[in-house]
Amino acid sequence: MTPKKDGNIVKIIQTNLNGSSMDEVLGLIEGRISQNKKTFIVTPNPEFLVFAHQNPWFGDILNHSDIAIPDGIGLIWASRFLGQKVIKERISGVDLMAKLCQLAAKKGWSIYLLGGKTGIAQKTLAILVQKYPNLHGWAENGPKLSLKNWDTKLTEEYVQKINQKTPDLLFVAFGMGKQEKFIYDNWDQLKIKLGMGIGGAFDYLSGEVKRPPQWIQNMGFEWFYRLMKEPWRWKRQLSLGKFIWLCLTYPKAIKRLPCGNDDHHGS
Repeated sequence: MTPKKDGNIVKIIQTNLNGSSMDEVLGLIEGRISQNKKTFIVTPNPEFLVFAHQNPWFGDILNHSDIAIPDGIGLIWASRFLGQKVIKERISGVDLMAKLCQLAAKKGWSIYLLGGKTGIAQKTLAILVQKYPNLHGWAENGPKLSLKNWDTKLTEEYVQKINQKTPDLLFVAFGMGKQEKFIYDNWDQLKIKLGMGIGGAFDYLSGEVKRPPQWIQNMGFEWFYRLMKEPWRWKRQLSLGKFIWLCLTYPKAIKRLPCGNDDHHGS
Protein backbone atom coordinates (compact mmCIF):
# COMPACT_ATOMS: atom_id res chain seq x y z
CA MET A 1 0.00 0.00 0.00
CA THR A 2 1.07 3.58 -0.64
CA PRO A 3 -0.04 6.74 1.19
CA LYS A 4 -3.25 7.66 -0.60
CA LYS A 5 -6.92 8.38 -0.15
CA ASP A 6 -9.90 8.24 -2.46
CA GLY A 7 -12.65 10.84 -2.50
CA ASN A 8 -13.02 14.26 -0.86
CA ILE A 9 -9.84 14.61 1.23
CA VAL A 10 -9.59 16.71 4.40
CA LYS A 11 -6.28 16.82 6.30
CA ILE A 12 -6.35 17.21 10.08
CA ILE A 13 -3.14 17.07 12.14
CA GLN A 14 -1.26 15.24 9.38
CA THR A 15 -4.01 12.65 8.90
CA ASN A 16 -5.93 12.44 5.62
CA LEU A 17 -9.66 11.91 6.12
CA ASN A 18 -12.49 11.36 3.67
CA GLY A 19 -14.91 14.27 4.00
CA SER A 20 -17.65 12.80 1.83
CA SER A 21 -21.17 11.75 2.83
CA MET A 22 -22.12 8.22 3.85
CA ASP A 23 -23.76 7.54 0.47
CA GLU A 24 -20.70 8.81 -1.37
CA VAL A 25 -18.37 6.65 0.71
CA LEU A 26 -20.54 3.57 0.12
CA GLY A 27 -20.51 4.28 -3.61
CA LEU A 28 -16.75 4.65 -3.51
CA ILE A 29 -16.34 1.33 -1.68
CA GLU A 30 -18.71 -0.52 -4.00
CA GLY A 31 -16.88 0.88 -7.01
CA ARG A 32 -13.49 -0.15 -5.67
CA ILE A 33 -14.63 -3.70 -4.94
CA SER A 34 -16.25 -4.04 -8.37
CA GLN A 35 -12.89 -2.98 -9.87
CA ASN A 36 -11.06 -5.55 -7.73
CA LYS A 37 -9.31 -2.84 -5.74
CA LYS A 38 -8.46 -4.25 -2.33
CA THR A 39 -9.66 -1.70 0.22
CA PHE A 40 -8.40 -0.88 3.72
CA ILE A 41 -10.76 1.26 5.81
CA VAL A 42 -9.95 3.01 9.10
CA THR A 43 -12.30 4.93 11.40
CA PRO A 44 -10.41 7.84 13.01
CA ASN A 45 -11.88 9.92 15.82
CA PRO A 46 -10.07 12.53 17.96
CA GLU A 47 -8.58 9.78 20.14
CA PHE A 48 -7.09 8.14 17.04
CA LEU A 49 -5.43 11.38 15.96
CA VAL A 50 -3.95 12.00 19.40
CA PHE A 51 -2.62 8.45 19.49
CA ALA A 52 -1.21 8.89 15.98
CA HIS A 53 0.54 12.09 17.11
CA GLN A 54 2.07 10.19 20.01
CA ASN A 55 2.92 7.14 17.91
CA PRO A 56 4.12 7.93 14.35
CA TRP A 57 3.77 4.31 13.24
CA PHE A 58 0.01 4.55 13.79
CA GLY A 59 -0.19 7.78 11.82
CA ASP A 60 1.58 6.01 8.96
CA ILE A 61 -1.00 3.23 9.03
CA LEU A 62 -3.90 5.69 8.94
CA ASN A 63 -2.37 7.47 5.97
CA HIS A 64 -1.69 4.21 4.14
CA SER A 65 -5.34 3.25 4.30
CA ASP A 66 -7.58 3.68 1.28
CA ILE A 67 -10.51 5.29 3.10
CA ALA A 68 -10.45 7.03 6.49
CA ILE A 69 -13.94 7.96 7.65
CA PRO A 70 -14.46 10.75 10.23
CA ASP A 71 -15.92 8.89 13.22
CA GLY A 72 -16.20 11.84 15.60
CA ILE A 73 -17.97 15.20 15.73
CA GLY A 74 -14.68 16.74 16.89
CA LEU A 75 -13.20 16.10 13.46
CA ILE A 76 -15.94 18.15 11.80
CA TRP A 77 -15.22 21.01 14.21
CA ALA A 78 -11.51 20.72 13.53
CA SER A 79 -11.98 20.80 9.75
CA ARG A 80 -13.74 24.16 10.14
CA PHE A 81 -11.32 25.55 12.72
CA LEU A 82 -8.25 24.62 10.71
CA GLY A 83 -9.67 26.17 7.55
CA GLN A 84 -9.85 22.88 5.67
CA LYS A 85 -12.60 21.71 3.36
CA VAL A 86 -15.50 20.99 5.70
CA ILE A 87 -16.29 17.35 6.38
CA LYS A 88 -19.86 16.77 5.20
CA GLU A 89 -20.95 14.48 8.03
CA ARG A 90 -19.76 12.22 10.78
CA ILE A 91 -19.67 8.61 9.60
CA SER A 92 -19.55 6.14 12.46
CA GLY A 93 -17.79 2.82 12.04
CA VAL A 94 -20.89 1.07 13.41
CA ASP A 95 -23.18 2.58 10.79
CA LEU A 96 -20.75 1.98 7.93
CA MET A 97 -20.24 -1.65 8.93
CA ALA A 98 -24.01 -2.21 9.10
CA LYS A 99 -24.49 -0.70 5.63
CA LEU A 100 -21.62 -2.76 4.23
CA CYS A 101 -23.22 -5.92 5.60
CA GLN A 102 -26.51 -4.92 3.99
CA LEU A 103 -24.66 -4.36 0.71
CA ALA A 104 -22.85 -7.68 1.13
CA ALA A 105 -26.18 -9.50 1.42
CA LYS A 106 -27.32 -7.84 -1.80
CA LYS A 107 -24.10 -8.50 -3.70
CA GLY A 108 -23.45 -12.01 -2.39
CA TRP A 109 -20.28 -11.01 -0.56
CA SER A 110 -19.23 -13.02 2.48
CA ILE A 111 -18.08 -11.48 5.77
CA TYR A 112 -15.69 -12.48 8.56
CA LEU A 113 -16.03 -11.03 12.07
CA LEU A 114 -12.91 -11.23 14.21
CA GLY A 115 -12.39 -10.13 17.82
CA GLY A 116 -14.41 -8.45 20.54
CA LYS A 117 -15.39 -10.01 23.84
CA THR A 118 -15.75 -13.78 23.96
CA GLY A 119 -18.76 -14.84 21.92
CA ILE A 120 -19.71 -11.33 20.81
CA ALA A 121 -18.59 -11.84 17.19
CA GLN A 122 -20.75 -14.94 16.91
CA LYS A 123 -23.73 -13.14 18.43
CA THR A 124 -23.23 -10.21 16.06
CA LEU A 125 -23.06 -12.48 13.04
CA ALA A 126 -26.28 -14.26 14.04
CA ILE A 127 -28.13 -10.96 14.37
CA LEU A 128 -26.77 -9.63 11.07
CA VAL A 129 -27.80 -12.81 9.25
CA GLN A 130 -31.26 -12.55 10.80
CA LYS A 131 -31.53 -8.94 9.65
CA TYR A 132 -30.08 -9.60 6.18
CA PRO A 133 -31.16 -13.20 5.31
CA ASN A 134 -28.92 -13.49 2.23
CA LEU A 135 -25.82 -12.62 4.23
CA HIS A 136 -23.35 -15.38 5.05
CA GLY A 137 -20.02 -15.47 6.83
CA TRP A 138 -17.94 -16.57 9.79
CA ALA A 139 -17.13 -15.31 13.29
CA GLU A 140 -14.05 -15.86 15.46
CA ASN A 141 -13.17 -14.63 18.96
CA GLY A 142 -9.68 -13.71 17.88
CA PRO A 143 -6.32 -13.54 19.67
CA LYS A 144 -5.45 -11.48 22.73
CA LEU A 145 -2.86 -9.01 21.48
CA SER A 146 -0.76 -6.27 23.05
CA LEU A 147 1.01 -3.51 21.17
CA LYS A 148 3.84 -3.66 23.69
CA ASN A 149 4.53 -7.34 22.97
CA TRP A 150 3.19 -7.95 19.50
CA ASP A 151 2.87 -11.67 18.76
CA THR A 152 3.61 -12.00 15.06
CA LYS A 153 3.37 -15.79 15.08
CA LEU A 154 -0.10 -15.65 16.64
CA THR A 155 -1.36 -13.10 14.14
CA GLU A 156 -0.07 -15.27 11.28
CA GLU A 157 -2.12 -18.18 12.62
CA TYR A 158 -5.27 -16.07 12.45
CA VAL A 159 -4.43 -14.86 8.96
CA GLN A 160 -4.33 -18.52 7.90
CA LYS A 161 -7.74 -19.10 9.54
CA ILE A 162 -9.20 -16.17 7.64
CA ASN A 163 -7.65 -17.25 4.34
CA GLN A 164 -9.11 -20.73 4.69
CA LYS A 165 -12.56 -19.09 4.34
CA THR A 166 -11.51 -16.43 1.77
CA PRO A 167 -14.16 -13.90 2.92
CA ASP A 168 -14.85 -10.78 0.90
CA LEU A 169 -15.17 -8.38 3.86
CA LEU A 170 -13.11 -8.63 7.07
CA PHE A 171 -14.16 -6.70 10.20
CA VAL A 172 -11.62 -6.68 13.04
CA ALA A 173 -12.50 -5.66 16.62
CA PHE A 174 -9.21 -5.64 18.55
CA GLY A 175 -9.40 -2.01 19.65
CA MET A 176 -7.62 1.10 18.40
CA GLY A 177 -4.15 0.48 17.10
CA LYS A 178 -4.19 -3.30 17.36
CA GLN A 179 -6.89 -3.87 14.77
CA GLU A 180 -5.31 -1.50 12.26
CA LYS A 181 -1.83 -2.97 12.82
CA PHE A 182 -3.17 -6.50 12.34
CA ILE A 183 -4.73 -5.62 8.99
CA TYR A 184 -1.84 -3.44 7.80
CA ASP A 185 0.96 -5.83 8.74
CA ASN A 186 -0.77 -8.75 7.04
CA TRP A 187 -2.29 -6.87 4.10
CA ASP A 188 -0.45 -8.68 1.35
CA GLN A 189 -1.19 -12.08 2.87
CA LEU A 190 -4.90 -11.56 3.60
CA LYS A 191 -7.12 -13.02 0.86
CA ILE A 192 -9.90 -10.45 1.21
CA LYS A 193 -11.45 -7.62 -0.77
CA LEU A 194 -11.93 -5.25 2.18
CA GLY A 195 -10.46 -4.97 5.66
CA MET A 196 -11.82 -2.64 8.34
CA GLY A 197 -11.03 -2.05 12.02
CA ILE A 198 -14.31 -1.46 13.83
CA GLY A 199 -13.53 -1.10 17.56
CA GLY A 200 -16.64 -1.71 19.64
CA ALA A 201 -19.09 -2.07 16.73
CA PHE A 202 -19.89 -5.69 17.65
CA ASP A 203 -21.15 -4.48 21.05
CA TYR A 204 -23.64 -2.16 19.36
CA LEU A 205 -24.71 -4.37 16.46
CA SER A 206 -25.30 -7.35 18.76
CA GLY A 207 -27.43 -5.24 21.11
CA GLU A 208 -24.98 -5.84 23.95
CA VAL A 209 -24.61 -2.06 24.30
CA LYS A 210 -27.50 0.23 23.43
CA ARG A 211 -26.85 3.26 21.27
CA PRO A 212 -28.28 6.63 22.35
CA PRO A 213 -31.39 8.13 20.75
CA GLN A 214 -30.85 9.40 17.22
CA TRP A 215 -31.04 13.04 18.27
CA ILE A 216 -28.09 12.55 20.61
CA GLN A 217 -26.13 10.86 17.80
CA ASN A 218 -26.99 13.76 15.46
CA MET A 219 -25.68 16.27 17.98
CA GLY A 220 -22.41 14.37 18.26
CA PHE A 221 -22.78 13.48 21.92
CA GLU A 222 -22.77 9.71 21.54
CA TRP A 223 -19.40 9.63 23.34
CA PHE A 224 -20.93 11.46 26.35
CA TYR A 225 -23.90 9.11 26.43
CA ARG A 226 -21.62 6.08 26.57
CA LEU A 227 -19.47 7.76 29.22
CA MET A 228 -22.55 8.14 31.40
CA LYS A 229 -23.35 4.45 30.89
CA GLU A 230 -19.74 3.35 31.43
CA PRO A 231 -18.02 5.88 33.75
CA TRP A 232 -14.80 3.84 33.74
CA ARG A 233 -14.16 5.29 30.29
CA TRP A 234 -13.44 8.77 31.69
CA LYS A 235 -9.66 8.47 31.26
CA ARG A 236 -10.06 7.87 27.54
CA GLN A 237 -12.02 11.10 27.19
CA LEU A 238 -8.95 13.05 28.29
CA SER A 239 -7.71 12.58 24.74
CA LEU A 240 -10.42 15.03 23.60
CA GLY A 241 -8.68 17.81 25.54
CA LYS A 242 -5.34 16.82 24.00
CA PHE A 243 -6.96 16.85 20.55
CA ILE A 244 -8.30 20.38 21.07
CA TRP A 245 -4.85 21.48 22.25
CA LEU A 246 -3.27 20.00 19.14
CA CYS A 247 -5.74 21.81 16.90
CA LEU A 248 -5.13 25.11 18.70
CA THR A 249 -1.36 24.85 18.46
CA TYR A 250 -1.00 23.05 15.12
CA PRO A 251 1.24 23.41 13.11
CA LYS A 252 3.38 25.26 15.66
CA ALA A 253 3.35 22.27 18.01
CA ILE A 254 6.35 20.18 17.00
CA LYS A 255 6.90 18.35 20.27
CA ARG A 256 5.02 15.11 20.68
CA LEU A 257 2.69 14.61 23.59
CA PRO A 258 3.94 12.24 26.31
CA CYS A 259 2.88 8.71 25.38
CA GLY A 260 0.28 6.94 27.48
CA ASN A 261 -0.70 3.29 27.71
CA ASP A 262 -0.77 1.82 24.21
CA ASP A 263 -2.70 -1.31 25.09
CA HIS A 264 -6.12 -0.06 23.98
CA HIS A 265 -9.44 -1.83 23.80
CA GLY A 266 -12.47 -1.37 21.58
CA SER A 267 -14.17 2.00 21.60
